Amino acid sequence: MKRNKIVSVLLIVSVFAFAVATPTLAQGEQPPAPTSPVELPMPLQALIAAGIGFLVTAGLKSLSTLLKSDISGWGSVITGGLTTSVIFFLNALLSAVPEPAQPSVAVGLTLLVTILSAFGLARTVKGFQPK
Repeated sequence: MKRNKIVSVLLIVSVFAFAVATPTLAQGEQPPAPTSPVELPMPLQALIAAGIGFLVTAGLKSLSTLLKSDISGWGSVITGGLTTSVIFFLNALLSAVPEPAQPSVAVGLTLLVTILSAFGLARTVKGFQPK
C-alpha cells in the first residue's frame, strides 16, 4: 500500500513537471550562452564539500588514534581550507575553457549533476521500501 502511494506521488510530480516544461520546450528557443566563465554547479560543490568533509574527518580520527591525542578541534579548519582550495582550483580550471566550448561544458556539468541526483533519488526511494 505504501509503495503504491509513493509511486502515485512520483507519477503526479513527474506529470506536473512535464506539463510545466512542455510550453518552454515547445517555443524552440535556445537558452542564452553563458557570458561568464563556467563554474561548478552548486550541487556539485556541495557534493565535493561533503566528500572532503568525510575524508578529513576519517583521516583526523585515524591520526588521533595514532598520535593518542585529541585533535578534533582542527577538523573544521582543515575541512574548510581544503574545500575552499579544491573548489577554487576546479573553478580556475573551468575558467580556462575556451569561449566556444563553454556551453558544452556547462551542459556536461548539468548532466553530471542530473545523473548524480537520479542515483540519489533512486537510493532514497529504495530506502522507503520495506525489506
